[in-house]
Amino acid sequence: MNTDYNIARFERELGKVQRPGMDKLLEYIRKSDFYTAPASTKYHLAAPGGLLQHSLNVLDALRGLLDWRSDGAWEYRAAGKVVATIPDESVTVMALLHDICKTHFYGTSTRNVKNDATGKWEKVPFYTVDDKMPLGHGPKSAMIVKQYTTLTTAEMYAIWHHMGATGDRNNDNAVGQSIEMFPAVLALHTADMMASRFMEGEKENKPPFDAAPPEISSGTASAGEYADNPATAAGEPEFQEAPPLSEGA
Repeated sequence: MNTDYNIARFERELGKVQRPGMDKLLEYIRKSDFYTAPASTKYHLAAPGGLLQHSLNVLDALRGLLDWRSDGAWEYRAAGKVVATIPDESVTVMALLHDICKTHFYGTSTRNVKNDATGKWEKVPFYTVDDKMPLGHGPKSAMIVKQYTTLTTAEMYAIWHHMGATGDRNNDNAVGQSIEMFPAVLALHTADMMASRFMEGEKENKPPFDAAPPEISSGTASAGEYADNPATAAGEPEFQEAPPLSEGA
């Protein structure tokens, strides 16, 4: 993963979304561990920068599910029929921010593992869950975003339910109803599954998703528009405690 390149692309993509407070949200992201956190403890992209890479992967997967229209929107189809028209900035917001709940979520520890080559036991680092904002998953993402900027109703439902069915009857009923109301819920969930199951390995993207994407313009292909150059700033951002949820936010 080229984290500097991914940071540049992430900020370029998010910078296209012109909403009040978006600058404050980006400031929160920069001060958090979003750019250095893993995407999971061990299942997919469990490596520094994994969360950032996963967010971009979901954006690419979501764009690949949709058909571009010349008026700046995307069409979501079932059996060739349009079931939803989704604004371009909604696609960007849903994909890039669906897992913002994973900021201030992971910690690290070590365990003893036997080195087969030397026969000696060695301390090996691994990721743990150390959730500093235990407010759930999709709902927490929506709440964090709404502290700083706005979400459309469809965006909120999609981010809230992006995990899909979980085996909990009440949740699953809500997911099903939400999909019928806002098909973008299913589109985002599908893109999330595509990214984690097809595109991502334990530490890196799988081939053929492991190379930096080519320069292409939004609307001419499903992968969207990418950053021109990697970011110049390097180094791990200083950790900041997650801000409390504002009353009434």
